[in-house]
Amino acid sequence: MKTLFATALLAVSFTAAAIPQISVGQMYEFIEGDKSTLLKRVMNNGDNTAFIKTEVSEITWSASGQKAEKRVDANAISNASIDGLIVTPARMIVPAKNMQPARLIATGNRDKERYYRVRFIPVMPKDQYEFGQTKKDFDEYSKKLNAGVNVLTGFGTIAVVRPKNATFNTAIQDAEKSITIRNNGNSTIVLDNIKQCTGNNCSESVSTILLPGKQHQLRKEMKKSWQFTLLEGSKKTSKTFG
Repeated sequence: MKTLFATALLAVSFTAAAIPQISVGQMYEFIEGDKSTLLKRVMNNGDNTAFIKTEVSEITWSASGQKAEKRVDANAISNASIDGLIVTPARMIVPAKNMQPARLIATGNRDKERYYRVRFIPVMPKDQYEFGQTKKDFDEYSKKLNAGVNVLTGFGTIAVVRPKNATFNTAIQDAEKSITIRNNGNSTIVLDNIKQCTGNNCSESVSTILLPGKQHQLRKEMKKSWQFTLLEGSKKTSKTFG
């Protein structure tokens, strides 16, 4: 099932296992209307320390539906007037088989929902000073990675920053041939654990998100039913049709 955003996964090419391998958990994260921060855990499941840079881009759409992404300046964290999402720390050192928390901070205008692509990218330090290494540590790390890796892999997530006055208004039309779910509110909803069932036998479950003004349709089939969980902020509602 297609989602509304392109995947946040970056291209990857490995030639050895003894390298940093990071995991950032869920594809979508939500900062609720009454919150301004969110803690995200960055895991390194690899065999070497991961040196990670973060990148943040705001996703917007024009009146014609054209999508655009604009980078948010991570160096502006000390500027109280910045309008956007900040990730701190902007550079992280995550030891092998370990975890480092990153904090997502929503600043600026919250009169409507906003969307950000957040990337966590392992990098080869340019020199010993970039991440505060000693010359010895930098040289040893360089030898390990240069011996077996072509491209380090990075993962990302989509951060949805809800408006201060988030309201949910989901309309579900159960027609003869289809079920249409439309988001008439001003904040994103999630259709979770969607599956089609024949008796007790159900398909593999999937999930999708619906931005404000968007809709999703499920086509009906004879002797089959649809099940899903509607997530409107912290509210969960189980639905069955057919």
